[in-house]
Amino acid sequence: MTLSSEQASQALREVEAVSHRSGQLYQYQRFAPMLVLWGVIWLIGFAMTHFFPTLASRLWIALDVIGIAGCMYLGGKGKQEASNSIAWRWLGSIAAILVFYIVILNIFQPFSGQQSAALMALIVALFYVLGGIWIGVRLAITGIAMAALTVVGFYLFPAYFFLWMAVVGGGALMLAGLWLRTA
Repeated sequence: MTLSSEQASQALREVEAVSHRSGQLYQYQRFAPMLVLWGVIWLIGFAMTHFFPTLASRLWIALDVIGIAGCMYLGGKGKQEASNSIAWRWLGSIAAILVFYIVILNIFQPFSGQQSAALMALIVALFYVLGGIWIGVRLAITGIAMAALTVVGFYLFPAYFFLWMAVVGGGALMLAGLWLRTA
């Protein structure tokens, strides 16, 4: 039995669609535990910031180091050659975000702790939206939800903003990780 050129084209389109979906699901599976990790970090970090604001800077540095190391470990569970290259790209990306964040804080002084936290949360949300554009819509939805929840908490619950970010922001990240895992 011979295939017409249209049937062959259709078969190739279907193979390409399956390949794309498979790659997307693989990326979701890789991101899922990282989102859960950062959700726990946000839960701890923002809750501790609310109750112990004088310790916030040191606390967040420690939590960020744990989060970055955890992501490198979780990201390294695969092909070693590829993961080394990807790990350096992620470290470079994190460094770029950190430098951008520090420069913005210095340009637009004075900043309150809440403004600083909201800015970082919005930057992270932006990167999830951009990741969603490249990888899959679930990451974009995660970023949009994070940005919306951050803005709602910042304006509607300023006295409880850090607790809001702990429970709602951290919880949203953990739920998004579970959602990606079920994809």
